[in-house]
Amino acid sequence: MSSRTENTADKILSSTIDLMSEKGYNAVTIKEIAAAASVSEMTVFRTFGSKKAILDAVIDNYLFSAPIEQTIQKNIKYELEEDLLMISELYHDVLGRNKKIYLISIMERKTMPEIHLSLHNKALKFLSIVTEYFRIMQQKGKVIKGNPEVQAMTLMKFNYGKFVSGVLLEGIAPSFPDDNLKDSIAVIAKGLRK
Repeated sequence: MSSRTENTADKILSSTIDLMSEKGYNAVTIKEIAAAASVSEMTVFRTFGSKKAILDAVIDNYLFSAPIEQTIQKNIKYELEEDLLMISELYHDVLGRNKKIYLISIMERKTMPEIHLSLHNKALKFLSIVTEYFRIMQQKGKVIKGNPEVQAMTLMKFNYGKFVSGVLLEGIAPSFPDDNLKDSIAVIAKGLRK
């Protein structure tokens, strides 16, 4: 693919994300995507073939681009509160970068469940990494004994809930300062300490 084609593809993908995160998949037309990307409809079809192919490319190209497992392994210190904050900040960073895809997923969860399923599968990978972390922390005697998957799920559900409520209330309700995450993690860590 030439750099000009890549640039055209990137413009189409970016325009598609913007439009679909505001209106949903079904409400957006190829004509709107072409206009927003400043290309012809024929160029959109020649580059991707269909609206569904554009959405598939959006998910493939943008979703969870960071190597999460390597980032966590590189930064882990096996200090509970510090690690949980690092993991939570990474999770929010990943979700924040993929916010528009999440909005599309939420809007289309009934009509295109495969998008929601793709996001769910990515979240399961993150959950498995955090579960293994809690398993190791239990072996080290640094957290209370229990089901490490339940402990990981509790952390992940807190973070996911914080993210979703922030996205859905964006522009409607005042946002809380970022340091709220640190305070919340301190409460979670206190409950997990041995």
